[in-house]
Amino acid sequence: MKKLLLTILFLSALLVQAQNPVVTGNPASYTVIDENIEILFNVAGATDRDGGSLEGKDLYIWSFSSAGDSKTNGDWTNINPAARLEKLSDTEYRLKFPITDGANTYRTLAELYGAEAAPGSITSIGYLLRDQAPTFQTNDLTIPFAPFKFIENEVRTFPSQATTKDVVLFRFNKNFSGISNPAMIGAQNITLHVAPDVDALLAIEIETNFNGQYYEAAIIPAETFQGLFNAGTLSTLEYYFFDTDNPTIQSAQEEIILRPAAN
Repeated sequence: MKKLLLTILFLSALLVQAQNPVVTGNPASYTVIDENIEILFNVAGATDRDGGSLEGKDLYIWSFSSAGDSKTNGDWTNINPAARLEKLSDTEYRLKFPITDGANTYRTLAELYGAEAAPGSITSIGYLLRDQAPTFQTNDLTIPFAPFKFIENEVRTFPSQATTKDVVLFRFNKNFSGISNPAMIGAQNITLHVAPDVDALLAIEIETNFNGQYYEAAIIPAETFQGLFNAGTLSTLEYYFFDTDNPTIQSAQEEIILRPAAN
């Protein structure tokens, strides 16, 4: 009789166990630096942690990552309106990028969790669904994503995606195995050349610091090219490094596309 009671209790527990939403992406595979992604939540048959159905409810997402909490979380008892999921049907909900939160816009998961300068620090993303109050919530769940792989280049910027008001660090990797101009390896005085694509005559040249592997220099584009920024035309910077002693010796040339910064 005892065994029968235990079996009944176990089966009853299974019946009230919360059922999780099914999370998919559009595109199906995405990383934390991909823009214009959609994260879809299918809540058909899904329940909160007390067994209540999620279908047709007004749902908000409270999310967190290994790099930090979502910037749209707000306070637990006063969740941010930007955390509200878009209801496509009673069973389909969507979190769509870019996400606008007042004057702030988050275009990627890395930006949402404050890791745009180090996207590789995001190794896991967790979330729960809830209402605004909250009067119900799900258990802690996970959002899948494709791993971000850092690929070293001869020249690059940190972050790789920036606004006109961000600090942008330019780097030349002297030890890069596929360096485009081997003469740069022996250069001792390396300078950074940065030009807005709309007017190369406004190019600037900046002394760099060397840390044993990288030659580096940083600017805030809106301040460095203030006239262009105020005119609303600063969008792309082209850059390369060169040997000050022999300016014909240059690195590969790259560009960074800048987004307008929030006021």
